[in-house]
Amino acid sequence: MIELTLVWVALPFLLAFATYLVPALTRPSAIAMAALTVVYAVQHGGLPAATALPVELKLLDHFGVTLRIDANVASMLLAHGLVTLVVALYLDQRFVGSRFLAMQLLIVHGSANAVIISADLISVYVALEVLSVGVFLLLTYGRRAEHQPRVGDRQLWVGLRYLFMSNVAMLFYLMGTVLVYVRTGSFAMSGLAAATPTALALITLGLLAKGAIFVAGLWLPLTYISGDRVIVAVLSGFTTKAGAMAMARCSEASPVLAQWLPYLSAGSAVFGIAFALMSKTPQRLLAWSSVSQMGFVIAAPQWAGLYGLAHGLAKPLLFIGAAVENRWRWPMLILGAASLAGVPGGLGYGAKALSLSGLTPWHEWLLTLVTIGTTCVGVRVLLAPSPQETMGITGKAGWQDKVALLIWGGGLLWGWLPAAYSADSLLKALLSLSLGILLGWFWERVPQPQWRLDEGVEAVIGVLSLVLVLMLVLFAGVNHVALP
Repeated sequence: MIELTLVWVALPFLLAFATYLVPALTRPSAIAMAALTVVYAVQHGGLPAATALPVELKLLDHFGVTLRIDANVASMLLAHGLVTLVVALYLDQRFVGSRFLAMQLLIVHGSANAVIISADLISVYVALEVLSVGVFLLLTYGRRAEHQPRVGDRQLWVGLRYLFMSNVAMLFYLMGTVLVYVRTGSFAMSGLAAATPTALALITLGLLAKGAIFVAGLWLPLTYISGDRVIVAVLSGFTTKAGAMAMARCSEASPVLAQWLPYLSAGSAVFGIAFALMSKTPQRLLAWSSVSQMGFVIAAPQWAGLYGLAHGLAKPLLFIGAAVENRWRWPMLILGAASLAGVPGGLGYGAKALSLSGLTPWHEWLLTLVTIGTTCVGVRVLLAPSPQETMGITGKAGWQDKVALLIWGGGLLWGWLPAAYSADSLLKALLSLSLGILLGWFWERVPQPQWRLDEGVEAVIGVLSLVLVLMLVLFAGVNHVALP
């Protein structure tokens, strides 16, 4: 098992460079790697309600470099595999020069896998940096799509903005990691329990920014809106959640971070849904909704993988469904919106019910209220007019759309989670759905003010500075000695 895990970790990077030497391997290598990740995730308990013994690999014992794969992580790996598999099917149809994109897709896939299985701080740093470069190249690739042959200045600027924000955030994260190593002599996440407030604040800032959590996610809406819909499917499917999953894992090792995590979760959920409700276009609605959903992902760290899987399958369906005009548009939108809103019978409901069941009462009720807003967002996306600029698939659906609907939609219909079907959870879900549908229908019929935040690079970096100050104040105010 150890040898298989190491091969699986390294294989995406080997295949990525092999695609340039052997062009015939371009799409088959991406599809094969995605399928292998799906099999690996299922074997380690990635399916909902499945269990498996965790696997822990200590690579450099003295430095605490460790990999850990458990059922929580395996669920998110399943999302990585399924999203990559469908996106790989689009390469030849959608893109010119798909060999380069397949290479970047494999690198992004491999680095995202590495982030969430890493149980030490320095491995997370390296994997997140590689992930950032891969995402930047995906966002700004000059020959992206057949109907958009050249990248514009705006797209290049948005990509550079993402890269600059990511580098600044990870620089803070690295400084925090070094401070933890100086104090404990190890990069293991368990060292966070003894970390100083400054080190913990620096690390938290880096992960908040990478996971688009709370106001540190200000970079996300413009990035999602400017990217090609297939590329956005990758971003919304799993790359952004890599930071959130790392945050959830760090909170399990740090009592101080665990103490403040519910407030960060609530803040992200409310912040994102507030601006989603003020948005007008489907793409902006869905982008702000993603910031809100990151609050749900980190709400209950033990269910973060399952919630990430449900959201990772639903959001790509919504982004792609909102951009196409064919008979598969409505199945994509309805399945995605139903899962996001938590309609009983689907994976979204199970993940939401299990995540909320273990929260404190104030946290649970606040996220339940946010779910009303999420349902409203889904209704507004369904009521939105058809896009003027489609993905180039207007009259007849391609077979890729059918496969995408089968894989992503089929995953969302996996509702076998008996523990989620308590009377209390069902009542809350039905109540929030009813209120959300009414709110969405009403919201579309009232004049809405044009309210938009400054999303320029100065604002994004300025927000990161404010978040750092906030984290320093919060963590310095905790009685570290009194914590277990």
